[in-house]
Amino acid sequence: MTAIAYAAVPLHPTVVRFRSVAFWCLIALSALGLWTLQKDFLPVALAFEPSAVLDVIVLAGSLAGGMWLARRILRPVQAPAWSGTWLAVMWGGLAACGMALVLNGLLVPAWSKALGLETAGAWSAALSAPINEELAKASGVVLLAAVSTRLVRSAADGLVYGALIGLGFQVMENFTYGLNAIGMAGGVNPLGTTFEVLWIRILLTGIGSHWAMSAVAGAGIGYLVSAEGRSAARRGGVAVGCLLLAMGMHWLFDSPLLGGIVGTVAKPLVNFAIVMVVFLVVRHGFRARWAAVTTEEVQAGTLAPAEAQSLSRRRSRRRYLRLFPFGPVRASQERLQRLELDLLEERMPQGLGAGAAQPWRDAVMAARWE
Repeated sequence: MTAIAYAAVPLHPTVVRFRSVAFWCLIALSALGLWTLQKDFLPVALAFEPSAVLDVIVLAGSLAGGMWLARRILRPVQAPAWSGTWLAVMWGGLAACGMALVLNGLLVPAWSKALGLETAGAWSAALSAPINEELAKASGVVLLAAVSTRLVRSAADGLVYGALIGLGFQVMENFTYGLNAIGMAGGVNPLGTTFEVLWIRILLTGIGSHWAMSAVAGAGIGYLVSAEGRSAARRGGVAVGCLLLAMGMHWLFDSPLLGGIVGTVAKPLVNFAIVMVVFLVVRHGFRARWAAVTTEEVQAGTLAPAEAQSLSRRRSRRRYLRLFPFGPVRASQERLQRLELDLLEERMPQGLGAGAAQPWRDAVMAARWE
């Protein structure tokens, strides 16, 4: 968003303070999570440095690849903001992981007392993680929505930020599992043990792990805050339903049902199929709304038909810009295109009337005549 548009929409001081509190909650809880994680795992990493280095190298690559795919594929029209991307990954990898580590430490012994050691050994993960881990990750999407309404204003935004939070959680969890496995194997062949954990958790089960669960929950939160539904009750019902679905996906993933290699492969694939269905529904709704507001802006004279036709896809935007000679003319068109995208993005929530986007519409018209 440009300075012209922002300057036209001053924020009430109370709103500014609320967003500031939400932002610093993100930072503080992430710092607390980092402290919790280093307290438990830094000694192990220092004791088995080659395994820790292998962990970092492999997982850094998986994080980079996962971020690229999520930003490129999961959100239509254009990628989410880099600021929100890094906050989401930070929350998932540090805050949510740290909270889950503490809560699992409290819940697992409780299940052992209530169910007995044998039953708790089989079911404690499936009973604990779907609740505390999914709530911890979903709270990150809520905080991102509180930090800025321009980060989470549609189900598509909630889905992609949920996926990024889950990806951060997944990468950090893989790191800790790679170190924990060394102790469980008696410290024999630490490099081989870490590598085995990594390839199983990245290549075999990663397709339907935390990113998929959190994407589903995030889509519901995005729908809740977007005013896309007919009523607050309906939006709330969808959000709760998505969160429960994410918890169910997590329960299936961690449950002892379908044991062996069949279950190891089948359960992530079931989760992947679920998140793809949710993604396709969200994508269809987003593109339908995008087409509607684009048509309205063309009719209002804000967008030219050729411009509107080019805006909805990355490739068509690049193709349209190549029609203009390289230099100041193309730079001016690039700036105009960014303003037009800002306008359409601002109009995506259905609860926002067309008149509320007038500052962005004015910015587009001013840039057109510069």
